[in-house]
Amino acid sequence: MHARLPGPDVTTEQLRERSWWHGPQLFVRVDDYDLVAGSTGNPVALLLELLPQARDIGLHLVLARRTGGASRALYEPVTTALRDLGSPGILLSGDREEGPLHSKRVCRSARSRIRSSSAYVASAIMPGEYLRASPP
Repeated sequence: MHARLPGPDVTTEQLRERSWWHGPQLFVRVDDYDLVAGSTGNPVALLLELLPQARDIGLHLVLARRTGGASRALYEPVTTALRDLGSPGILLSGDREEGPLHSKRVCRSARSRIRSSSAYVASAIMPGEYLRASPP
């Protein structure tokens, strides 16, 4: 992923079109993030320096965690970076007393059932820049 970072020779047009690198998009999905980000270390923290340019280099980070204790976890470096960068999020269910758990761009599901064989999730599709195709 470091090889995809734009160098000084990358033009403004290449930056706009994301055409200075070629290859697949990389999706990193972390389930039970509350168990991964412990006091003994966090393997996802290796991606911290790439997060500000993640979209430009084809890196997508998806974190899933329980909402219990999530307000305390907002001060963890990776979740802090995602919040500061204004990354979109979705909150499926959880106690509203936890307070705001992400940036202002959060879709809260209308209804969801956890630990069942079926689930209903309402989410929004954000047109334009979020649905842009991969670079060539």
